[in-house]
Amino acid sequence: MNLDRFRGTCIHAVQYFGKTSRKQLAQEECAELIQALSKDMRGKEHNVEEEIADVLIMIEQLTHIYDNDKIEKYRKEKIDRLDKLME
Repeated sequence: MNLDRFRGTCIHAVQYFGKTSRKQLAQEECAELIQALSKDMRGKEHNVEEEIADVLIMIEQLTHIYDNDKIEKYRKEKIDRLDKLME
């Protein structure tokens, strides 16, 4: 997938649908991923991969609503902590 197209479409979605709509949809998509993971863990038919794709698309949209500098700061801190846990 073309990353510029992906980002451009996500930016356009925030502008077109509005921030509140994107936040609500992000909540819904995260809930659907939780349900799919629960089905998988119980050995039932699931669509985890599809729900991951939906959540990743919503995450990209959220990065165009919230402070990216803060997001990157926290992401670095949390990945550093994860690395230390695995040492």
